[in-house]
Amino acid sequence: MASRTSYNRMILRAIASGDRVTQRGLASELGVALGLANLLIRRLAAKGFVRVAGAGTRHVRYLMTASGWEELAKETRDSLENTVHLYTETREQIRRSLARIAGDCPPAADGRKPVVFYGAGDVAEIAYVSLQQTDLTLVGVVDDKKTGRFFGLPISNPASLSLGRIGDEPFGHVVVTSVRHTEKIRGRLDALGVPADRVSCL
Repeated sequence: MASRTSYNRMILRAIASGDRVTQRGLASELGVALGLANLLIRRLAAKGFVRVAGAGTRHVRYLMTASGWEELAKETRDSLENTVHLYTETREQIRRSLARIAGDCPPAADGRKPVVFYGAGDVAEIAYVSLQQTDLTLVGVVDDKKTGRFFGLPISNPASLSLGRIGDEPFGHVVVTSVRHTEKIRGRLDALGVPADRVSCL
């Protein structure tokens, strides 16, 4: 369940959009009971962030006050700051994991330490940024569902991993860049013949 602060931010954003806002619509958007949506709006009104126009009629309108605009700006800044902090922490944790993998990954004949990412989502994007601070080289990306390209590399089906190669490229390690279903992914890699000691999860 979201915090009251995030509910407040979502309600203020909805009202600030200029679209017609109803308590029923807000309740649906927030995923809460109608009574809670009513309570949250009344609290915002009591704090002077929202003004209720047409109270007592069937056409109630919610309007932002100057204080409401200030509160929305503050909530947005705080949310952005928290997001940046979380991203920084996550990136550092992933960088440490990749540094450990780099230490365990012997170089190929050409001196590179080629790895494959299993997963092409948000975590993989952070991992790619963190990879630049190591001596690992990303040579392939596989994903169970996604297709297309990932930072210039084609996203392949996991079945393309064969005998330590992805396509024509040899790899030394598979880095699981998905935080969900890691055990299932390990099982798939095992079935594809990728040795367990050449698989690491972030």
